[in-house]
Order: sequence, then structure tokens, then C-alpha cells
Amino acid sequence: MKHLTVEMQKSLEADGKNNSASQLAAFDQIRSASSDFQVFETGQVLLSATEPKSNEKFEVHVDSDDLSGDTDNMDISFHQFRDGVEQDIPYAAMLSRFTVGMKRQANIWRLNEISVNIKVPLGDPKLLEKFGNGMPGMIGGKISGSASGKPEKPREMAPREAITMVAFAETTFARTHPEVGFTCRLADLAKSNPFNLDPRIFSGEPYHGYKFSLSGCQDKPSGSFRLIAEPVAPAAGAKAYCTDATNNVRSSNDGLGSSCISSGKLASFSAEEGNVGWDPIHLTSKPTSK
Repeated sequence: MKHLTVEMQKSLEADGKNNSASQLAAFDQIRSASSDFQVFETGQVLLSATEPKSNEKFEVHVDSDDLSGDTDNMDISFHQFRDGVEQDIPYAAMLSRFTVGMKRQANIWRLNEISVNIKVPLGDPKLLEKFGNGMPGMIGGKISGSASGKPEKPREMAPREAITMVAFAETTFARTHPEVGFTCRLADLAKSNPFNLDPRIFSGEPYHGYKFSLSGCQDKPSGSFRLIAEPVAPAAGAKAYCTDATNNVRSSNDGLGSSCISSGKLASFSAEEGNVGWDPIHLTSKPTSK
């Protein structure tokens, strides 16, 4: 609040706008998730948030500072570290320029505007893999929530779509934990849950009549995995789904995960399978059933 402009502070104090301030408190969310949060008035690092338990650190760096009278424009960049080694933040690479504009009022520097230039590397074959990590995390995972400040409800989706999203979460886990590779513990994927999937998927509880399981993670780091979504009570027409490190989803009409692994056919979306939404593999829009 101290660093908002005088005009913005007066607006927030007006009737009916008292709750709006919470929507501007992004740093408070980072602070609450970190046991060591620091803001620096000078130097290259603007702010730093550290989580000793996981050996993770998030920093905002000042890349350039253009001070002119009562205005100041700072180009900033975002950096994530684990065990002292900088990690790739997928979306950070898309921000070709992130500028914070400030102006001085009553001898206090106040936030006036934020300017963002975005570039999308369409020629990069790893584009979809990078998108698979969701928005970059701020110490241990992404900050998620609705405009009201309340946590978002888990996404509802058909098992066919859910297994695709879990497979992408598995790929993201292997990329961010190269010393481990793929994991056969659904609980490991639940810690980040970049797609805001229903917790039942990771706990082994039935989700829309299906149970998810991971296997086949030999060696360390593991270079393979098998993911199965199998109907808890097989019924006529209930398919089993499976996938692996290729991210090709297969299905078996007998509802058995073992059959899917051994002889499953490439699965396709259909309206009868329920809400299927966006397909991150084929980049096509699929119909949604009522």
C-alpha cells in the first residue's frame, strides 16, 4: 500500500473498494510461502524469497535502471534457483522486456505502471513442454487463485483428458528433477499440480469412476514411466487409458489397464467421453458435451 500512488490509495479507500487491495498483494503471497523474504533498496537484486527446506530461491533482478527526475523505469527479470543452480522458468523466457515504471510522490517511490513485451518461440520444438509447467512457481509451486483471492476449484475433465494432463505433469517433474527423472509416486506430482487437477487423481481415490496409477520407473534417474487410468468397476463401453514418456494416449475397450499397455490403440476424443476442452498435444479445440 505504501508504494501505490496517492490516487490509487484514495480510490481503494472509497466505499465498496476496500477488498480490492488484496488483489494487488502478490508479494504478500510470495512472502507467506517463504521463510526468508527480503527486499533490497540497492543492488542488482530487488527482492529475494528463500525456502531452506527445499533449497529453493526466487529472485527479481534489476537489469537496467533509467532515473530521470521524479520518474524511474526499471527493467526486471525473474530467476529461480534450486541448490544454488539456476532453473529454467518456462514463461520467463517469453518476457522479452518487463518494465516497472515508478514516480516519486511525497518523497516516496510509487508504482505507476507495468509494461510487458511478450515473445512466443513458435519455432522451438520444446514449446509445448515448456508450457506444460504452467505459470512459474514462487517457491515450491505456482501462485493460483481467482480474482476474489479464493483458491480456484480443481478443473473438471474427462479421464481421457486428465491422463494427458497427468502425463505432462510427469514430464515437467522429470525436467525439474533431473537427478530423479520420472516418478512413480502420484503424490510427487500433487505437490506442484500445475494444471490444478482434482486431488483425487493423485491420492488413488476414484475420479469419475477411474483410478490412476504409475509404474515402470526403473533406474535413477528414471527415463520411463507407465500411467494408467482404469475404471474402478468396468462396465460395457468403459475404456481403460494409458500413456508413457511418448505422451501418446492409448485405450482398450475391455477396461483393463494391462490390455491397454500390451495392445492398446491410440485414443481419440469423442463427445461421449465428456468435457475434453484443450488438447495440449495436438493444439486443437475439441467439443464439450453437455
